[in-house]
Amino acid sequence: MYFYETHCHMKETSRCSQCSGWEMVADYKRRGFSGMVITDHFVNGYSYAAFPDTWEEKMDAFMKGYHAAKAAGDQLGLKVYLGFEYTYGHGTGEDYLALGLTEENLRKDLIDCDQWNIEHFIDQVHALGGIIIRAHPYRQADYITHPAPERPGLPVDAIEVFNGGNGSERYNYQAMEWAMKEKKPMVAGSDTHHTDKNATDYIGFEEDPADYAALCSAIREGKAFVIHKPKER
Repeated sequence: MYFYETHCHMKETSRCSQCSGWEMVADYKRRGFSGMVITDHFVNGYSYAAFPDTWEEKMDAFMKGYHAAKAAGDQLGLKVYLGFEYTYGHGTGEDYLALGLTEENLRKDLIDCDQWNIEHFIDQVHALGGIIIRAHPYRQADYITHPAPERPGLPVDAIEVFNGGNGSERYNYQAMEWAMKEKKPMVAGSDTHHTDKNATDYIGFEEDPADYAALCSAIREGKAFVIHKPKER
């Protein structure tokens, strides 16, 4: 089995993380993973990329976490791919993981995408060859002041049914029920910000995807196994 982390945050970009790109990658390499997707908070989330004025400066700030992790991955022999967590609205908890895009896409094709409606954002990511995963639906937390309703029929490619940052298993199983109802592929992610929270929830494959495009295709086609480690009580 080949294991991949699809939801993690680096302290170089995500303000809530306490783990550097090097520390994160080194830990997943030690755990025997084949690769990981860096999904730092984007310009509309809890990110240092939210502060600069121009889009170019925002992307310079956003890319720091990925670049640190990618350099570590190249040195240690772990596949490291670029993703991001897109937050729609304020205090809604409505987050989406965008996978499969390039740095050039972010810098040139998604300018001011934080101002788009969610349908247009998803359409544009798809047009660029990427995929969209609904992250931790049904989560309840202090920072979610007015939860967004789920959107039946929204053309996401997969639903994150297990998330290591959820405070209750109930949110995970609600997400799984929704994925089955919508007939959507399922994924899992640790949503980790610290090395002691790594590899709680992730995906596996019987055959190792050859590259990033193959990884995204396997997720979209429902070929990913979800791995979940319930929290100790």
